[in-house]
Amino acid sequence: MIIAHISDLHFGACDNEIADLLLTQLNDSGADLIIASGDITQSATETEFIQARAFFDRLKAPVFVIPGNHDLPGIDFRRFWHPFERYKRHIAEDLNPVLQTGLSDIVGLNSARMILPHWNWANGSISALQRRAMRNFFKASHAPWRILVVHHPLQSPKEFPLDITVFNGQKLLKAIDESRIDLVLAGHQHHAYIESRNTPDHTTLFVSASTAMSTRVRRQPNGFNILHLSPDTARIDQLRLENGLFRVFSALTHTKKPNKTQASPLPAGTDALPISDPIMPH
Repeated sequence: MIIAHISDLHFGACDNEIADLLLTQLNDSGADLIIASGDITQSATETEFIQARAFFDRLKAPVFVIPGNHDLPGIDFRRFWHPFERYKRHIAEDLNPVLQTGLSDIVGLNSARMILPHWNWANGSISALQRRAMRNFFKASHAPWRILVVHHPLQSPKEFPLDITVFNGQKLLKAIDESRIDLVLAGHQHHAYIESRNTPDHTTLFVSASTAMSTRVRRQPNGFNILHLSPDTARIDQLRLENGLFRVFSALTHTKKPNKTQASPLPAGTDALPISDPIMPH
């Protein structure tokens, strides 16, 4: 199974040429599923959501999507009375979607909040209700891979420690450990990286994607990730924009073994793992 992981599209503040290139490469990637981990728009306007919907409709693979903090309106009445109305109307009704496929069970959690006990409302939060729903879903999971999708990252890269607060983040990390989640896909930082969290008999990989096409890049160019899943092995290709194409700049394999996992680097350009069972409708 092949999953493309994109994030932080920021329609309204994106490069249209890069958007066209991204669309082409996603459709040529053979992806069975595309996961978009939030910040679909820049300012949550009607026009931006219409543009995003048109982009998603041109993708060959189904899209599993969650909102980000930029998908909430700014400081106006809509933010407080109908915070996700435009997102729900144009993108997806479910803010915390789930999906079961032949190889993976996937939960998306909306970490964007209308208001927070912090001066920076761009930060995130996960509620007790969301954690409980996630636990219950994965209790019934028998898929080889358990995947969580959340906009705000729970671990920052060692080389780019951007200050991000996720309220109840430690409680979510505990729930991730207890649920034996394998992959946590996020965005927000506009920085691609992979970090691991280890318990005595399990490893969780935290995979963040760069902004796919926003003009607001930080230390990295635009990019996205491609995940190749087999029953016991995942390969994660990280791609970035170079000379007019998205190219692999880093790859990592992660092999599951009974009661333990291990991760090791894989040279870029290695053949992809076989595609497994087709995905279920989303």
